[in-house]
Amino acid sequence: MPEPDLCVYCRKQPVDPRWQPFCSERCHLLDLAHWLDGDYRVEGPADGAPPDMEPDDPEAADL
Repeated sequence: MPEPDLCVYCRKQPVDPRWQPFCSERCHLLDLAHWLDGDYRVEGPADGAPPDMEPDDPEAADL
């Protein structure tokens, strides 16, 4: 039988499956707080354009 995935925040065994990929509501909220505080970032262009669309791309004009 496969072992359940560990919590992505604290690396403990999950307590309640409804909070996956976290083990509990606490880890879920702690992780959310890091995102809201700006501790985590997703790398990408600073101008907000999708990374796969260049400014001279004809499809970009349709957006």
